[in-house]
Amino acid sequence: MSSGRSAGIAVDAAWPAERFLKEVRRRWLGPTQPWWGFVFTLPILVLLVCFKFWPMAYAAWLSLTNGNLTERTWRFIGVSNYARLARDTTFIGALETTGRYVGATIALSMVLGLGLAVLLNQKVPARGLFRTLIFLPAVVPIIVVPILWQFLFNPYGLVNDALKGLGLHPVNWLLSPRGALGALVLATAWRLTPLCMVIYLAGLQSIPGEFYEAAKVDGAGAPRRFRSITLPMLKPTFLVVVVFAITLTVQNFVLALVMTGGGPDNASTTLSLFVYQRGFLGFQMGYASAAALVMLSIIVVFTVGSLRAFRTEE
Repeated sequence: MSSGRSAGIAVDAAWPAERFLKEVRRRWLGPTQPWWGFVFTLPILVLLVCFKFWPMAYAAWLSLTNGNLTERTWRFIGVSNYARLARDTTFIGALETTGRYVGATIALSMVLGLGLAVLLNQKVPARGLFRTLIFLPAVVPIIVVPILWQFLFNPYGLVNDALKGLGLHPVNWLLSPRGALGALVLATAWRLTPLCMVIYLAGLQSIPGEFYEAAKVDGAGAPRRFRSITLPMLKPTFLVVVVFAITLTVQNFVLALVMTGGGPDNASTTLSLFVYQRGFLGFQMGYASAAALVMLSIIVVFTVGSLRAFRTEE
């Protein structure tokens, strides 16, 4: 009798602990708890902090020092690097070159990309094959692109052969200031246009076909449909293309480094190439970090401006 009573007491004593454990499992270990999302995203968050946010914070601190790889001790110098940038004619020239380079490349890539997207959105024979072939430049390794275009823009290359065939004088593309920048624009647009085309295609395919059918019934021709339906409906897509193209073009320095090396006479030195030259060739890491932060600020300003310019009213 006493043993049965003691067993009942033990069971009763275990009940609160069991209820507590069940409550803990339900609140903290259930499959629907929101913090599970944080657990699953923790690895990528760690990677972002280690390889993106921490380097950015370190570069911001480095821009306030006289960091130089040839010196053991670095000291805090405030905004002296930024003041030096404002007086550096090479940096100012790189800013102007970057503006012309980015503006011409984005304009050319957006126009060609939109035209190709509209064309390949139609029901044309072998449409899938043409889409694949046109997209090939986008998957060519980035280091291959400048080497390929160096051969094309050689004084005895295919571009000058084509000009001679048209009765025009050949151009020394990579050794003249205007020719070097124009060569960079064409080479970058060749790689960027297919990427813009794919984004435009996604936007075009999201436009309901009923809009075009209704416009046809109302007697609207193809130009009117394109102007009144396609362009307004692609406004969010334009935003994606502009932000993507600005970020990719401003940061790209491989083409300028391999094709022209920034020459002749810094005529093709872009901002990203300036950062590379000062940091990894001149060992002036503090000065290069300041220039890199200026480049980041430019990207942010243009991105915010694009968000405002292409903002759609709900």
